[in-house]
Amino acid sequence: MSRQDTILYLREDADNRQKELAQTLGRQRALLHEIQNKLQLLENYLAQYREQAVAAEQAGILSAQAMEMRSFIAQLEQVLKLQRENLQHQQQQVRWLQGEWAAARGRGKGLASLAQRLENEQRNQALRKMQKDLDEWAMRSSALRVGRVFCL
Repeated sequence: MSRQDTILYLREDADNRQKELAQTLGRQRALLHEIQNKLQLLENYLAQYREQAVAAEQAGILSAQAMEMRSFIAQLEQVLKLQRENLQHQQQQVRWLQGEWAAARGRGKGLASLAQRLENEQRNQALRKMQKDLDEWAMRSSALRVGRVFCL
């Protein structure tokens, strides 16, 4: 495999990795958004149940019912805590994926630049060879003409 083929293969691989990471990052961001929405919904429910519990206690509900409401609120708070932890985990995951995507993008750009440089180098070598061949041909051709002049 030539140097150029190797670079092109690595570039294609980096481009594919970047695309995969972009898709994964998109899915992860959608999941993060969903988790944020659920967290907001749970926070709203908790606020409503707290208001209802305070209103019910002020209205004088039975202590057994008040205990049940407090227990339910405590369970909601526990679910909220878990949801916040999940949100933090998803945020970390998104940040990590963004870093991985940026690194893959950088690798792809670097390899693209390297491939372009190699192509330019090969083109310049070909041009130098053509110029050398033309110079040699011109020298031989002029030497032949000069030789003919001396022969006459």
